[in-house]
Amino acid sequence: MSRESPGGVATVAGAKVIPLHSVRKAQTFEGHYELGRMLREQGRLDEAIREWQRAAAMEQQHLDVRLDLGVALAERGLLDQAVACFRNAIELSPKCVEAHYYLGLAFFQQGMMEEAIQVWTGCLRLDPDDHDLRLSLAEAYQELGKYRKALGQLDKLLRLKPYHLDALNMRGMILLQMGDGPQALKELRQCVDLDPTFSRSHLNLGVAHLHQGFLDMAILQFRRALRLSPRNPDALFNLGQALAQRGEVEEARKHLSLAVELQPGMMDCQLLLGNLELFLGHDTQAAERFAAALEIDPHDSEALGAMGEIQHRAGELEEARAYLQAALENDPESASLHYSMALLLKDMDSPSRALVHARRAAGLQPDSAEYELLLGDLLLLRGKKSAAREHWSRALGLDPTLEPDALERMGTRRRKPV
Repeated sequence: MSRESPGGVATVAGAKVIPLHSVRKAQTFEGHYELGRMLREQGRLDEAIREWQRAAAMEQQHLDVRLDLGVALAERGLLDQAVACFRNAIELSPKCVEAHYYLGLAFFQQGMMEEAIQVWTGCLRLDPDDHDLRLSLAEAYQELGKYRKALGQLDKLLRLKPYHLDALNMRGMILLQMGDGPQALKELRQCVDLDPTFSRSHLNLGVAHLHQGFLDMAILQFRRALRLSPRNPDALFNLGQALAQRGEVEEARKHLSLAVELQPGMMDCQLLLGNLELFLGHDTQAAERFAAALEIDPHDSEALGAMGEIQHRAGELEEARAYLQAALENDPESASLHYSMALLLKDMDSPSRALVHARRAAGLQPDSAEYELLLGDLLLLRGKKSAAREHWSRALGLDPTLEPDALERMGTRRRKPV
């Protein structure tokens, strides 16, 4: 009969017990550091972080372990800890450009653009010819909407390296953001001509065409970008978006679905897919997309509003109200959300409360015939027939195609032509 030993190893009577020893672990700084590098190469990032933390604790003056640890922590989203590592590295080596660059990048990833700019500007005094550093500084200025300063940094870079494709592409996109579409198109075409195999140039040129309203040209460039980089989520999203605008919904869904499969956190893509499913009448699939969007951002008013409408159609009125209320808390100036809430409260036999939201919707968007029709309907439920007719008449003035609906509500028949 056998039983478990305290260490969990089964023993058999009469058998010789062979002691088992744990695998020898690194005990020195070099051992922990090199083991961390090996684990990093194997993709075992969390284990690499633990080894580098042990190494850093053993050797307080080692620069490289703090840089490697900071980069790994940043990749894990532990940006505050990464900042601490890079600051420590700078204390050890104040002129280390790499440490300054990564510190600025950690601030950039946290959305702290002013801090990133301050770090990178100081770093450029250490190495004015660092192309990546100057490009990053230009991108930080771009994020803040300081387009002239961004262009100034790019122009300095391009004087050193006239055919730097990343800089040329960023310059074209900034011009587009500044409203100079024709010049943006011209410069982005030059990027494509310089290197037709560079996928991002085709992607950016497609975006510029899309902004200018040249839908077919945009689709052509997005397809070219995808031929060069078939699993690029941005190219897939932009092609899907353009195809949806052209009415090619099924092909759009295919590209957009692959985009979110590759990058599930693409909020805009999840929302667009949800809206396409709504357009096709697929409420269940739409709800899945909007639920995925809410996992990314639980406060997104578009996703909350769409879920409210879906629950309304499903007859889940209380759930619908909860979604719409949450959406309105995040976006109280949305006319469409007030309209959706008014429709829901009308179906919940709360015409007075519905009227509040309908009036708010019409006030925010006074040119909407739909909102005026609903206002009239709600006023009629409150017994105010004269006021209701006034809003129905206004709806007819805004949209003559509503004539049958408006006239029916007003109890007026259309005159037959003589």
